[in-house]
Amino acid sequence: MNEGNAGALKNLQSAESELKSLRTLRSTLAQQIQLMGISPARLSNGKLISVLAITSPISGVVSNVIVKMGSYVDVSTPVAEIVDNSQLHLDLYVYEKDLPKLKNNQLIHFTLTNNPGKEYDAQIYSLGSSFEGDSKAVTVHAKVQGDKEGLIDGMTITAVISLEKSTVPAVPTEAIVTIAGQDYIFIVTDEHAEDEHPDAAKDSIKHDAKEKPGHEEEKGITFEKIPVVKGTSEVGYTQITLLKEIPKDAKIVVKGAFFVLAKMTNAGEGDHGH
Repeated sequence: MNEGNAGALKNLQSAESELKSLRTLRSTLAQQIQLMGISPARLSNGKLISVLAITSPISGVVSNVIVKMGSYVDVSTPVAEIVDNSQLHLDLYVYEKDLPKLKNNQLIHFTLTNNPGKEYDAQIYSLGSSFEGDSKAVTVHAKVQGDKEGLIDGMTITAVISLEKSTVPAVPTEAIVTIAGQDYIFIVTDEHAEDEHPDAAKDSIKHDAKEKPGHEEEKGITFEKIPVVKGTSEVGYTQITLLKEIPKDAKIVVKGAFFVLAKMTNAGEGDHGH
């Protein structure tokens, strides 16, 4: 029977092979259409689409449009750059000698180089495995955590990596003043400070006392300078070692220390008070 219908059987086998090839091509084209963001079902029954919307794989802000009107675009052509500021990360360069101190999940505190007033946090998630160019520096990647307001891709930052946790006495850097090579901070003493610390009277100032009708004279606020030794400074704070014991509840001047120093200097030239 096969011999008698050899031509018909050959045609059937050829048609089945061609059908199989066409089905494979149809499946391939359907997948390509899906990658373009179009459902193959929308093209059935002779329906065509004249406009193709290019969908970004991420959400964010378009920072740069690369193509121009009329440009030919294929799957390998960059169309635009999109920045997603909700997923910002840091690229830091760390020298070879410091690499053994770093590991994943370490915290980083950083500020913007041109605007150091606000501190941000990040966490290391990847350490580079090769040197950058001819330098002996390795890239360290960290993901920004928490508040990202004010951060823009490409900004220059100043970062501090926490190597270990320790609690040390520290004050804002601006709370420390230097007099004749010695560093000091100021504490607020009570109205009897000059009576209790006669040796410190020359190192303190007192605000003008005010008299109100029917009230007793109000006592002024006296400041006393305390010698310290400065330690490590990080993101606006400086470690200190007190060279003179102060009360546990002492109030330290954290702003306007240079103003206090200027007033104290002026007071020292006159009656040690004003």
